[in-house]
Amino acid sequence: MAPSRSPVSRASLALIISLGLAACSLTPYRYEPLDQFAIADRAVQQESGDLTLRAWVPSVEEAERMFGVPLHQRGIQPVWLEIANHADVRARLIISSIDREYFPPLEVAYLHKKQFSKQGWMDMEAYLHDNAMPRIIPARGRESGFVFTHLTTGTKAFNVDIFHADDRDDYAQFSFFIEVPGFVPDHAEIDFKTLYSSDTVEDLDRDSLRAWISDLPCCTTDRSGVKQGWGIEVFLVSPGRDLLQALLRAGWSETSYERNDAYLDNADYLFGRPPDTVFRKGRDRVIERNELALWMAPVRVDGQPLWVAKLKHPVGRRYEIGERFLTVQLDPDVSEGRNYLLQDFWYAQSLAAYAWSTTGKVVTEDQPERDFRKNEWFADGARLVMWISGPPLDLT
Repeated sequence: MAPSRSPVSRASLALIISLGLAACSLTPYRYEPLDQFAIADRAVQQESGDLTLRAWVPSVEEAERMFGVPLHQRGIQPVWLEIANHADVRARLIISSIDREYFPPLEVAYLHKKQFSKQGWMDMEAYLHDNAMPRIIPARGRESGFVFTHLTTGTKAFNVDIFHADDRDDYAQFSFFIEVPGFVPDHAEIDFKTLYSSDTVEDLDRDSLRAWISDLPCCTTDRSGVKQGWGIEVFLVSPGRDLLQALLRAGWSETSYERNDAYLDNADYLFGRPPDTVFRKGRDRVIERNELALWMAPVRVDGQPLWVAKLKHPVGRRYEIGERFLTVQLDPDVSEGRNYLLQDFWYAQSLAAYAWSTTGKVVTEDQPERDFRKNEWFADGARLVMWISGPPLDLT
């Protein structure tokens, strides 16, 4: 028989609840004025024709101060825009070009209404509505405000599409890549210019690149360099900045792993080190996200850096005791990951050229190999080289 609660404890619980509700009902809406953040001075500016755009993204802490609520806890990230229209006709901003599933300002207020009194909620609605980015920019006019987008980790990548309302053929698209304060991606902690000494970097043309790839080991290794990892099938030719923009445009997110022993013991190694950088993309569940590891190779192709890429697609948990990768079941088809990247860069308008090399290791599906984490894998042995463009290219 379960013990009964005393009337005193029930009364205490009721009092605590009532006091909590009363506190919420009395809480006003407070925020720090936008002019305290010097937004315009920190914004990134671009121009095209009769349009001048400036954009800025606050840190998580700044966003909470300027809007009075922890937007990041709801997966919301504000983007500030200022658009100057120098034409004699009005211009129209396509807000969905920034984020197809953006949050309207009143929805943002509704998601946080329980934190405030009724008047506080109404004040928040008015404040968010008044500071939202207008869709119409009048002729010879200027407008500014916020678009409430989905939260992304690291550099914020987004497009801004605008057309003049009286001529839909007069259309402009801007692409922004804005570093967000408060987050340091893993690649920012590596000085790629000094990663190799100049006398150890080999200059290749396309013909000698094929020979270099054929001489590369078949697979990554573990930390000791003894045990085999996964097959190597993807190579990217691109300056680092262009590659970053291409990845962000394709929807990949930067990461910031702590490189402790647990990470280093479970990472793949190439050129004697773990990945120089790792990007993530995919579903909300961590175990179902694609992970793209990149190493800068000690060669240059026609003057451009060469990157070795390795994609892993988790499909579930293996429920073993261990660290991050040991608990994840990976898709064993290495070549499927290679083909996915080819399509991904092409659809993101970043694929300038590509070539194939049949110098990889052939591992059949009926006789798969195991990496040092006991994950099975197989591959068709074809290796893919892609030349990546930072600026978007036509799909045709």
